[in-house]
Amino acid sequence: MELSKSANNDLTDDEQSLFVELPGPPVTAVVRSTNIWIIEWLPQNEQRTGRLLHEWMQEHRPGWSLYSSCEHKDEVLSSIEHATRKAKKYGMIPVLHLEAHGNEMCLGLPNDNGNAEELTWHELIEPLQRLNLVTRCNLVLVVAACIGFAGIKAFVRGPRAPAVALIGPSAPIMSGDLFSWTKEFYKLWMAGNSSFSDIAANATGKAGEVSFAWEPFAVLAYDAMAKQVIISMRPDEQLKQVNRFRQRMAEENRFSAEEIENRLSLITPSLQVNVIQRLWDEMFMIDLYPENRERFGVDWSREFEMISVSKCLNRGT
Repeated sequence: MELSKSANNDLTDDEQSLFVELPGPPVTAVVRSTNIWIIEWLPQNEQRTGRLLHEWMQEHRPGWSLYSSCEHKDEVLSSIEHATRKAKKYGMIPVLHLEAHGNEMCLGLPNDNGNAEELTWHELIEPLQRLNLVTRCNLVLVVAACIGFAGIKAFVRGPRAPAVALIGPSAPIMSGDLFSWTKEFYKLWMAGNSSFSDIAANATGKAGEVSFAWEPFAVLAYDAMAKQVIISMRPDEQLKQVNRFRQRMAEENRFSAEEIENRLSLITPSLQVNVIQRLWDEMFMIDLYPENRERFGVDWSREFEMISVSKCLNRGT
């Protein structure tokens, strides 16, 4: 699927109504986990909240958490790779807990020269994809950083999902409040709660004014993909797409004008459906683990049919 860079990415009122009616992915996905992998990247002169969290977990559930203290971003990435190797070797399915400073663009920390050392959300995507792959798409990412939830914006990139869900504060937060929330979150989890979304909501309620968000990655990816499909099926976007294909084939100078038009006539929505279905199945590893279809599956042929019918009705055809 290809969209013009100038395409209007805002849905019309009719398109928004259509988007809301689409079936979408399963509402909730069962997530398995075996332990907590805490990575702390904080200045030495600050309270080591990650270590305190690990020590608290050791008192309540010995051996449940593993702790890694990092001074540089390379050590953060190395710790994630270490978790990936352990997960692959022992079948471990960790919840990855990042304890760091951050903003909408990155995690960060002053380095030895006093300059800011940044680990961008984009730099985290591939390491997280590798870890999520060995967990069979069960990786939950807890970002205990100021505006940690901003990281989800960078994650809609294939071919594999970098996590099944992200949890983090949706607004600036003090370290003390952050520590209180994380303890409450893991306390509820240890008590036998199985739903991460429920745990996040309950922990938020019990930790006072702290605002935390739980974002299933399948919902985020679906929203982005479905909106792109709806926009791509506007008549003007369809025409732009055909013209781009026509220009590309003409530049290749391999086909006559008549053959180019014949090939363009074969472009149908079904071809687009197949591409989108493949991308989706690879994103959530359904191609590798068919059982993931129950957790994340979307029938894109049904989505396309609903969009096509709606577009035709709106055009009065």
